[in-house]
Amino acid sequence: MSTDTQGSLMKVIDVFLPGKAKINPVIFAMIKRSGLSWWQARYSDGKVISEWETSGTKLLLPSAIAAQTSRWEEVPKDNMVGLRLLCPNGMCGELEAPEGYHFIQLKVGRVDVGGRASGRHRLAHIIGVITDIDGACFCRAWESYPGRLIQFYDNVFNMRYENIGRLNLDVQGVKI
Repeated sequence: MSTDTQGSLMKVIDVFLPGKAKINPVIFAMIKRSGLSWWQARYSDGKVISEWETSGTKLLLPSAIAAQTSRWEEVPKDNMVGLRLLCPNGMCGELEAPEGYHFIQLKVGRVDVGGRASGRHRLAHIIGVITDIDGACFCRAWESYPGRLIQFYDNVFNMRYENIGRLNLDVQGVKI
């Protein structure tokens, strides 16, 4: 990808939303109460699909139930032009790209066994857009601890963030 193309792509996808997009106050309250981050996909026809709508529970608002059962792999990827990460602290990171680019979404977690902290723990929630055929991607992540939204560049064929490694692009619904 040439420098000019990459520069213009970054202008398109490097968007933070505070002050730009308002989140419905009821939805924001539910996100804050859940303590979790959630994705929203935007399409070229204006349609928006929220993570909690994909849970199979037909919930219209975010909840802990929907967080355990969302179905990213079943979300239509054609005509997707934006992916948002709605965070429990009120921040919202968004990636935008013209049709034809591929978006990814995944969560990083761990399972603790024994003791008071036993259970599943979400460490980070990542959204990204693949920027070239070599797998380069630009990502935003909500890190549950310490509770911050970050951005970084990586590669879906060997993701360095949290030592994730190669992403299964079939699960992501992406073909490069």
